[in-house]
Amino acid sequence: MPHYVFESDEGGNIVRILKNGQPHDESVHLEQLYSIVTIYFRLASEHLARMASLQERNAKRCAGLQSFLMGLTGLEAFTNTFFQLRAQELGSEEMIARLAQTHGSLSRKISDLVAMTPDGPLVDQEALVERIFELSQLRHEIMHPRWTPSALTIAGQVRVNIMGLVENRQAMFEDETLCREALLWCLLAVARIGEAHGREELSGFMFHWTGNYGLTLGMITSQLGIP
Repeated sequence: MPHYVFESDEGGNIVRILKNGQPHDESVHLEQLYSIVTIYFRLASEHLARMASLQERNAKRCAGLQSFLMGLTGLEAFTNTFFQLRAQELGSEEMIARLAQTHGSLSRKISDLVAMTPDGPLVDQEALVERIFELSQLRHEIMHPRWTPSALTIAGQVRVNIMGLVENRQAMFEDETLCREALLWCLLAVARIGEAHGREELSGFMFHWTGNYGLTLGMITSQLGIP
């Protein structure tokens, strides 16, 4: 935990800033914890909204890809910050140790952390965690691209190696529905965690953590077509 000390002169003017006991020559800009999370979800929503106004395929792909990546990054940031607060509230060293682990999937981390709280399992947790795992695996593939040569068979007879051309999975992000549903699943995970924590009115909770107005559990599940 960074520790700042402001040293001042007799007139109350700050003359030096120390960070962890060492001189800190830069300015200090501290923000509310939730700001770490909201910027990703806001970017995801903004890029998704842009897709509707774009016609050119590559531009639509870029916006969709950014929305997808920012949505999952927002969920990961939410998981790490929300459960850090819960760990402090509960005095749980076990949760803090789990949060410090960087290996493993995001879906497994969510499952583990939920199990360490007295809040109980999430509604339809198994299906939700499975979908987050699928999205996380896709993000891993996108963030760690590999080149796989392609080949084409013409009329079932002639097989042609296509030099320099590949099947690019990024093309799927031209699909606005795919990108919207990916973001909705991330938002549903946030909402279910808030619900399990006993938040009866979730729109305020959702705005606090995602920076998006008007988000309700009913709206998210309705758009995903799930009960």
